[in-house]
Amino acid sequence: MQTLQTVWNQIRNILGFRKNSKYVSRHLNEANIRSSIYMCAVVFVIEVWMIIRSTNKYVVPAINEGKNWFDAIFKNTSLFWLFIIASIAMMIFGVFYLKKSTSRKSYILPFIFGGLLITYSLLIIKEISQFTSWDNLNDRISNEGVLAFYLFAFLLGVFIVLHTLYFMKHKQNSYGISIVVVVMFALMCLAFGIKVGYSDFFSKFKQGNGLPKPNSDGEYEIKSMLCFLTMVIYVGCLLIWKPYISITLLTSIFMVFYALLDVNRANRVFADGEKVNYITFLISLVVVTVTIYQQRVREGEKSESLEYAAEHDELTGIHNLYYLENKAKEIMANPLKDISGYTFLFINIENFKTFNDQKGFAEGNVFLKSFAKELERIFEGDVVARQADDHFVCLASNDNLHERLAELNKLLNSGIYDIYLELKVGGYISTRNDEDPRRAIDKARYASGLIRHKYGIYYSEYDEETHKKYHKRQYIVNHIDQAVQEGWIRPYYQPVVWSDTKELCGCEALARWIDPKYGFLSPGDFIPILEEHRLIHKLDVAIFESVCKDLRSHMDSGKPFVPVSLNFSRLDFELMDAVTVLNDLVTKYNVPRDYIHVEVTESALTDNMDILKQSMDRFHELGFAIWLDDFGSGYSSLNVLKDYRFDVLKIDMKFLSSFDTNPKSKDIIKSVVDLAKKVGMKTLTEGVETKEQAEFLNVVGCGRLQGYLFGKPLPVADIDDGIETGKYTVSKAII
Repeated sequence: MQTLQTVWNQIRNILGFRKNSKYVSRHLNEANIRSSIYMCAVVFVIEVWMIIRSTNKYVVPAINEGKNWFDAIFKNTSLFWLFIIASIAMMIFGVFYLKKSTSRKSYILPFIFGGLLITYSLLIIKEISQFTSWDNLNDRISNEGVLAFYLFAFLLGVFIVLHTLYFMKHKQNSYGISIVVVVMFALMCLAFGIKVGYSDFFSKFKQGNGLPKPNSDGEYEIKSMLCFLTMVIYVGCLLIWKPYISITLLTSIFMVFYALLDVNRANRVFADGEKVNYITFLISLVVVTVTIYQQRVREGEKSESLEYAAEHDELTGIHNLYYLENKAKEIMANPLKDISGYTFLFINIENFKTFNDQKGFAEGNVFLKSFAKELERIFEGDVVARQADDHFVCLASNDNLHERLAELNKLLNSGIYDIYLELKVGGYISTRNDEDPRRAIDKARYASGLIRHKYGIYYSEYDEETHKKYHKRQYIVNHIDQAVQEGWIRPYYQPVVWSDTKELCGCEALARWIDPKYGFLSPGDFIPILEEHRLIHKLDVAIFESVCKDLRSHMDSGKPFVPVSLNFSRLDFELMDAVTVLNDLVTKYNVPRDYIHVEVTESALTDNMDILKQSMDRFHELGFAIWLDDFGSGYSSLNVLKDYRFDVLKIDMKFLSSFDTNPKSKDIIKSVVDLAKKVGMKTLTEGVETKEQAEFLNVVGCGRLQGYLFGKPLPVADIDDGIETGKYTVSKAII
């Protein structure tokens, strides 16, 4: 039973009874339209040649004999002219259908040639008046072929005009009407093939045995049904129908044509050999059409699969950003759409990284799939897409927008998840139909970023104030290279002192951007932006080189100098070979390696751990000291101490924020200092602002101190002035 079912399913597939997807159906239809364009080009050339031939052979002699020139032209070339107009109309229709253009040409040209085809088809009245006889069988069949040819040409023109009117109103193609257009053109070709093929088969033959009769020159004119077969090949092979339709259509056409030939035995016998060839040709044609159909279907299914992958997110199954951008362009390009009635939404799920860390990536993926479905449900009818990670984008109608956002936020805060998650949505309403959707999404993303870590606020709209900040952000991104080249970016040095002597034992290099347009930019203005756009390595390399230049300058001039610590972003290790870059600069400026200290933040160690560990080992091998920055700001501090080797542990200033009010702070700081000593690390505490804090840290054994108590970040010249005036005493000990 299972075998029979399998065989039946195969037969159904071969015969085309399986329903195709909309995409595959449209793929086949567009293939037919494309084939029609090629066929029309061939028809145009052939019919022009036929008109020239008929004009020389029949029209000119008729006019020379004194016949009316219009009658002479119409009688001998009318069908050719009609076929030329039909082929031009079909070509123009096909080109604009596939192009999907909304220009005026896409309306005017198909409309003109469709109307011209209708008008010319009405000349059937003139054609009928020239029919010589209806009594003779040959004449009657020929006349009926002409009538059918004109009728299908008329209907072809009508449906081309109808499609043009539909396109003008809806700004999109009509799949249904386009199929009818192709069918009408196919029937027109078949009518032409039957009419001409029939006439060719019987013309010049008068012998009942079917043998050719020699002409006046003693030559035989062998006439055949070549035109019929040509048109059938086009309809059956170039145009793709479902196999059961092809089989039915071709069999019916061949039977009708055979009946027409067989019934007229008085003029020519349809020889047995020709019958065998005729049937063989039909069978071969059917096999070819079925094979081509199956091939085209497979191509369509493969194309559909690729397009689905290109437009859908692999994890969640909803659309991706590529699809949303293209859909947004369509909406924005439509003059009938008011783009100000839509809002670009950038949706971020805050704290999702913690969800992944605690639940695992598998559970995180399940959550994202569920969230994506809910997002599509709440914003049904709008364009929804996943950008990446826990970021989603939506082009939503403004109708009930805030109510729908509130519903989405309520979903996250419903208590289903035992980990805190909060919605952070940025919205941007474009006022220009020509705005790049990517820029609009970027603005929505920027608005979303403004409410990060702000509890209870889940929506921020891009307004005038945001616009100014956004342009400042774009300015930073677009001018980072110029800022490096022009020297707008320079290091400021914050003093580091020994806790016991308060002598200057080092400095931390901190980037500052002195811009000709915006003036002084603090790190908070540009570092997060450069990290987000993965440009931070350009800034860091500029600072590294400036520090090496300053050290070299001090060494050459004999000025006092101290070791400088350099901050490395985690992205530095991804975007460049950070070890080689720093080592090359140190070599270039001939700076002692023990005067350059490498600072790596604790948070950087949670990503790309293998790369970072290898880089840190290489730094140590080259003689650089490595500091662990912001210790205590993350969630895995003890693991960091266990897994990595550092020379100096830099205690985060947050421990000092409650120094005077929370006794536990002192105990924790003391414990950290003791722990560092046990594992062979020296300590430095940043953020020291009071003498009491400094005294306590000295007592518990913290070796180095940094903070506003000893100086804010300053240009190198101000540090030099401080040394000259005696504000800073340079220590001889550097480690």
